[in-house]
Amino acid sequence: MKIILGGARGSFPVADAEQTRYGGETFALLAEGADGAQALFDAGSGVRRLLGRLRPGGALFFTHVHLDHVLGLPLLEKAWPARLISPRGGLREELARVFAPPIWPVKLPAAEYPAPTAPIEIGGLRVSWQAVAHPDGCCAYRVDEPATGAGAVVATDVEWAAMTPRAQDAFALFARGADLLVFDAHFRPEECAAHRGWGHSSWADAADAARRCGARTLWLMHHAPERTDAQIDVMAAEAAAAFKGAVCVAAGAEWESEHE
Repeated sequence: MKIILGGARGSFPVADAEQTRYGGETFALLAEGADGAQALFDAGSGVRRLLGRLRPGGALFFTHVHLDHVLGLPLLEKAWPARLISPRGGLREELARVFAPPIWPVKLPAAEYPAPTAPIEIGGLRVSWQAVAHPDGCCAYRVDEPATGAGAVVATDVEWAAMTPRAQDAFALFARGADLLVFDAHFRPEECAAHRGWGHSSWADAADAARRCGARTLWLMHHAPERTDAQIDVMAAEAAAAFKGAVCVAAGAEWESEHE
């Protein structure tokens, strides 16, 4: 299994000169199975980086529908998914509020909008989910490849400190044994007190979640839009000192399972 990160930024895209190394595109992530199966997670502006790999007729899973996670949908015109999926339901109506006149002049192409209640098989990939704390609700996803034993968990837009101990334990169980944990690290630890209820975590929260689920590699992403490359470098060093395997990832990063 291979994971490709299209966009690592949170909240809204940025394009300042001091933010080019980690990239200014908002979140989108592609999982590819050894059999060629593809599962796309969210459609932020980062889908632009994935267009060369995406095939039409695939599956697009939404963690939630805040604008930074859906604004790249029109870019998928030539690789339009057959299924737009949200276990929370109501996705068709939510997207229609944005992608229709007068907000957007072209309606989205036809697709199925399933709201599954059990894990979904996408070729050789199995996708499951878990609710996490974020305003208006959000899902974390787990992608497993049973044939190889590889597993990755995507937890963007989660406020770890707002989850009850029971909810944190449930997430740790959900993510247990994942080779890769992709986790929200929007804030520095000292910034969290002033941003309670914003729905995001710090690199220290991400490290705690990774330790509790036993992840081998931790990708820190959803970088704050004002954060410069130099500032993210500092965060990366602090996180790596706290959790071996922690990396602040840039748009375009790739991870490949060592499982055969």
